[in-house]
Amino acid sequence: MWYKKPYVNRRDWVLENLSLLHISPDQALLILMIDYLNGLNVSIDPSVLAKRTGLQQDRVDTLIQQLVRQNILEIKPLKDRIEFILDRLFEEGVRYEYVDENIFEVFESELSRPLSQNELERLNSWLNQYTQDEIIAALRTAIVYQKVSFPYINTILINNRKEKGLSL
Repeated sequence: MWYKKPYVNRRDWVLENLSLLHISPDQALLILMIDYLNGLNVSIDPSVLAKRTGLQQDRVDTLIQQLVRQNILEIKPLKDRIEFILDRLFEEGVRYEYVDENIFEVFESELSRPLSQNELERLNSWLNQYTQDEIIAALRTAIVYQKVSFPYINTILINNRKEKGLSL
């Protein structure tokens, strides 16, 4: 499932596809908060959502019902908590743009270690701005200068664009 890949930022995807999802601003806020809290493994209930979003408790209850009816949210009662699952939103929505996983393997190979979550997200954000060839060329340049760090690679990418006369 594409939306479970470590380099996919689900909240960015929601924001980028907001107009295609046909949800209200309050629903979007609730979806983003649920995804955020799920990422932190925080126990979620309507009162937590109301407190975190600043929405009234009855409004949160209504929004949850709407999202369940729209087949966006699934609520699963467990023994010690309630699980809020947003997988249907991503299964039914616009698929995330395909990313060649080889670029991630190249970075992990060159760095001789797995990438951190922040590095995966940074690499993914670069893929929105640069081609894979540009990113790999910047990595190779950093290796030549023995300064292999993401900030340095980012500087190389920016400078290469400036040299070509292209704006970000």
